[in-house]
Amino acid sequence: MALKVTTLAITATMLASTSARAQKVPPSGDHAPHQIHTLRVPDAALEYVDFGGPTGRPVLVFLPGYGNTAHSYDDIAPSFTDHFRVLALTPRGQGRSSTPDSGYTIGTAAADVHALLDSLGVKRAVLVGHSVAGATITRFGALWPNRTAALIYLDATMDFANRDIVLGANPVPRPAPTDSTPAGMRRWLADVFYGFWSPALDNDMTSYSSDSAAQNRSRLLPALLADATSHPKEYRLIKAPVLAIVAVKTVAGNYPWLRNSHDMALRQRAQDYLDHVLNPWYEAGAARLKLECPDASVVRIPGHHFIFIAAKRRVVQAITVFFASLTL
Repeated sequence: MALKVTTLAITATMLASTSARAQKVPPSGDHAPHQIHTLRVPDAALEYVDFGGPTGRPVLVFLPGYGNTAHSYDDIAPSFTDHFRVLALTPRGQGRSSTPDSGYTIGTAAADVHALLDSLGVKRAVLVGHSVAGATITRFGALWPNRTAALIYLDATMDFANRDIVLGANPVPRPAPTDSTPAGMRRWLADVFYGFWSPALDNDMTSYSSDSAAQNRSRLLPALLADATSHPKEYRLIKAPVLAIVAVKTVAGNYPWLRNSHDMALRQRAQDYLDHVLNPWYEAGAARLKLECPDASVVRIPGHHFIFIAAKRRVVQAITVFFASLTL
């Protein structure tokens, strides 16, 4: 079904839509407006979240980054349900999804998305990927162009082949947690890792499986990063419209524990790293995307790698403007 999405129509309703919608309260105190389901593929049971939306409208599928779950989108996904059917998939080995012994590759991750669409009778979808999920949506778009309505990268165009070098060059390492209790970890995540907290992050943290197979995750999941490193994103194969949102890292966003520091030399070392190493790495990825997909839209927003939570309103606006240029 063709639908011309207008900026005015979405912007006028996105802030009021969530509270007006009936909510099903999932486990663990999660009050996001969604329903939790299970997708069964031959070797795994995958959690997916249905945020609702009008039947027959275009479908959005949100994919989280490494170590996160569908619930990381609990804050932003309801912003689009007045005009789209909105889903999010938790990858294998993460969250409530099961932990099979194999399948931790970008190709399998893309195939799992394909299985989700097939199970719901969805012919085409807009795929939204954060971080390493950028490799997943690229692979999906390359393999199944007829199933791909558009691709949206949320700080997800960097070249993973350089990841260890770039992160290892950081002169101001993140302080390690000192309290391993759930409350202590939540404080550390809020104060040190993210520098903010939200219902989505709380739901993401509390949605993890504790079954025996989950103990294998630290051994199995790194294979996904290794596969993303050995198979660079093939942007030249993408036929669908593309939006890339690049988070321009700031000291306040990337080093939240330094926000109140008066050590100017330490802050300057952090700024130099952002200016000369980290941000250029992200920019190089965006430049490669633009080279291979000249029509791609690239939007830069200052903030944290989890830009869709830290700067939700600006990300919603950028996606809304992108959708306004499309006929889905």
